[in-house]
Amino acid sequence: MSTIDTEFEHEQVELFCDAATGATGIVAIHSTALGPAMGGLRLAAYAGLTAATTDALRLSRAMTLKNAAAGLDLGGGKAVLLDDGGWADADARAARMRAVGAVIERLGGRFVTAEDVGTTPEDMTGIAEATRHVAGQPVERGGRGDPSPWTARTVAGAIAAAVRQQDGAETLAGVRIGVLGVGHVGRHVVALMREQGADVLVADLDTSRAQDVAERYGAEAAPVAGFLALEMDVLAPCALGETIHAEHIGDLRCRVIAGAANNPLAGPDTAHALAGAGILYVPDFLANCGGIIHVGAEVLGFDDAEVERRIGVAVDHTATVLEQAAVSGAVPLDVAVAEARARIAGARR
Repeated sequence: MSTIDTEFEHEQVELFCDAATGATGIVAIHSTALGPAMGGLRLAAYAGLTAATTDALRLSRAMTLKNAAAGLDLGGGKAVLLDDGGWADADARAARMRAVGAVIERLGGRFVTAEDVGTTPEDMTGIAEATRHVAGQPVERGGRGDPSPWTARTVAGAIAAAVRQQDGAETLAGVRIGVLGVGHVGRHVVALMREQGADVLVADLDTSRAQDVAERYGAEAAPVAGFLALEMDVLAPCALGETIHAEHIGDLRCRVIAGAANNPLAGPDTAHALAGAGILYVPDFLANCGGIIHVGAEVLGFDDAEVERRIGVAVDHTATVLEQAAVSGAVPLDVAVAEARARIAGARR
């Protein structure tokens, strides 16, 4: 392993390749000002090590903001793994997860991981064979399991708060919501939106999955191509990041963007461009913080009642940020980032 400095002001970045198993990835620790850095373990088919490292850097920074904004005594970090095709075999995957656990163990508790895109609670069990700095194992093994339903709850709360901010509407009945990406979190968002009476469009690169979710919850399936330009009240990006670029804004026909995806905008300037177009963007790290509250409970010692309380506080906090931004004329992303940075600066002092 090697520690490198980065332009993103990270505390530590570890690149590793386990010779015995071939497991290759990056652990990025952005900040430990509030506590041990915590973030999920992502497995994806990156174009190469550079692309994977860039993603780890961006995601770990987002985790710092997310944990700070959620009021958790946790710093921000992220681990990513390169999917080279060698993860499909169950035995090989288990061995690789143990190797990842050994990397995390050598960090001495500075980083704690959990499930993310491409990984499962069962993978966390493999990691736990080599380190205790892991959360989200299956419930039957003493963990808190899949955090996706809790992520979906804060996303649903963010959507409701944004619609209320834009229209004064107290319910989502009849609101047209487009959910882009209906994997672990997205399908739960669809279920919650339908329970609240919203009309829901769904799209996913896996068209069979989109059709299945649509049929299961009474939604309408649509192709991914052209989805951003469909008429809807709310766009909920729930797949991978950097979905929305400045050049897309002229095509958007929504009034709110709020979803589960991390870093759904190409950059912070896009949030300002959206505001200029009259589109309310709910900062991703506010909307999707439910999952880290759920699994972070293992590290912070929260019981179920405290998790529920903090989920409610997080939803209320999102509404407050939107209200403050509206009153001041600021962009909600700027308000949320400033609050998170202030909390981190206070801890450092």
